[in-house]
Amino acid sequence: MLGKKLAVAAATGVLVFSGSSAFAESASTSLSNGTLTISEDDGCRVTGNCSLYYSSTSYKKTSGAKVDIRLGMNTSKELSLDKWRTISKGQTVSRSWGGQKKSAVPDCTIVGYMKASTGDYYTPPVNVC
Repeated sequence: MLGKKLAVAAATGVLVFSGSSAFAESASTSLSNGTLTISEDDGCRVTGNCSLYYSSTSYKKTSGAKVDIRLGMNTSKELSLDKWRTISKGQTVSRSWGGQKKSAVPDCTIVGYMKASTGDYYTPPVNVC
C-alpha cells in the first residue's frame, strides 16, 4: 500500500510524510536557519520497476526571516530545478522528482540542492543504484 501511495505522490509532484520517512535513504545538511534534505527510494520497492528511482528534495525552515528558495536535484549530469517559492519560519517546502531512470545517473548518486538569496546549498549524496 505504501508503494502505491508513493507512486501516486511521485506522479503528482506532491508527497506527504506521516509518521516515519516514506523514503528508504536520505541525507541532510543542517543550515543556520533550517535543514535541507534529499530522499530516495528504489523503484523495485515503490512500483516494481527496478530501472527507476524516486526522489524528493525538501527544506524545513526553523528560524530567520522569509526567504525565496528554489529546490533542486543534481545527478552530476543534470540539475533539475523547481519554481521559486517563499518560505517562512516553521514551514517545510518539498519537491518530488518522480520516477527517474537510474541509467541517467553516471555515478549512481544524487544530491539535493537549494538556491536562496543567501547562496547555494547542497546535501551529501545518496545512492540510487
